[in-house]
Amino acid sequence: MAQEPARNLLGLGAISLADFEGSADQAVRPFVLGRLSLGGYGSLRLAGLGAQWNVMGPKSPWAFGPVLSMRPARDDGVEDAVVRRLRKVDATGEAGGFVEYGFGDTLTKGDRLSVGLEARGGKGTQITWGLQYQGARTGAFQYGVDLRATYADDRYMDTTFSVDADNSLRSGLPVYKASGGLKSTGIGLTASVDLARQWTLVGRLGVSRLAGDAGDSPIVRLRGDATSTALGLALGHRF
Repeated sequence: MAQEPARNLLGLGAISLADFEGSADQAVRPFVLGRLSLGGYGSLRLAGLGAQWNVMGPKSPWAFGPVLSMRPARDDGVEDAVVRRLRKVDATGEAGGFVEYGFGDTLTKGDRLSVGLEARGGKGTQITWGLQYQGARTGAFQYGVDLRATYADDRYMDTTFSVDADNSLRSGLPVYKASGGLKSTGIGLTASVDLARQWTLVGRLGVSRLAGDAGDSPIVRLRGDATSTALGLALGHRF
């Protein structure tokens, strides 16, 4: 959320995600989350393989700053035997920026609604629009709901979802050319329960669906699934 609590939080757990983008198989990966105060330099927000540096103070309705993230590889480690025959897509570091604006006390006192935009580039560019609602804390429990839609450019879509003549010979999949456009939409639910004064348990459930040329790719249509789920659990420590 754009306006952040003063206390630091650092959590670690595991999350089950699609084996690769568009896969019908799941893979378990580390689930990292955090919110770390940097004093007069804003705060650092961690989620999965990404980090946002919010340069604004905790009382500002605005949040913006740089973003760093890592896109996992699609290589010999994927479960699907046909997709393994495709040329490897290396893990890629991505960098960009984000901006958010938050509204307090929208439905009930203590809740928060924020809208934001994030752009990341690295072997292609993705732009994600997001809407987040965080409910007011009720005793030890708190929840949040988020909606998102992601656009990807030609380079990203071609790298991830196209099948050229060489990859067609390797895999037997038909030749396919993916172009830029709306890549995916998704919804997520995050909930936390305080176990003690300094410890909290955080759960995450997300569902996303590939759209446009991404969903029509034979990698997805013939060997995978356009709809994917994420289910994660982490133990967080406040300090």
